[in-house]
This record gives sequence, C-alpha cells and structure tokens, in this order.
Amino acid sequence: MNKNVMMSAMPRVKLRMTHAQKTEEIDAPKKSNLLKLLQSKGISVGSACGGMGICASCKVTVIRGASHLSPPNEIEEDLAERNNLQRNERISCQTEVLGDIEITTGYW
Repeated sequence: MNKNVMMSAMPRVKLRMTHAQKTEEIDAPKKSNLLKLLQSKGISVGSACGGMGICASCKVTVIRGASHLSPPNEIEEDLAERNNLQRNERISCQTEVLGDIEITTGYW
C-alpha cells in the first residue's frame, strides 16, 4: 500500500442527548449497523426484538446527515408505514452509517 495515500476518516456519529443536556461523538466504521454500533459503545437504545426489525423501538431521529445513511430497506419501509414514522426517523437496526450524522431519540 502506498504510504502517501491518505486513509479516509471514519464517519462520526454525533448523539444529541437532550435529557442529559450533552452531546457525544463516536467513530463509526463505514457501513456499520447503527443499532449494533450504539450498543457496542454502551449507548442505550430500545430494542425489544433484539434488532430483528420487528418492533421499531430502536427508532432514532436524524438531525443532520440523512443522506449519509443507507436507504430504507423493505423491512424499514414497512415498519415506518405501520408506525407512522416521520421522514427524519429511522429504524437503527435496519440502517447503516455511510458518513457523518447527528441523531437523537426521545429518551436520551
């Protein structure tokens, strides 16, 4: 590998924790599953179905960077319709991080 080639930086996930009145930033390997990433960093996220795409309790609200997430898959589209999700809400177990984003939830 050419040492002069710069490695691209990992995407950053900024978490706006309204209830705690703080923000936190974590690195995200590109194409990381958002739910698994948050859980691996000790960030509390709802997940009654264990990330199987059944319950929608892992919903997050995207503040910035929606275009830096994978497009909704069929499972997520079905969950969004059944749960009346807003356009800026995503099901984290069905979402991959592709670039820098800022998210929050109703319980942080």
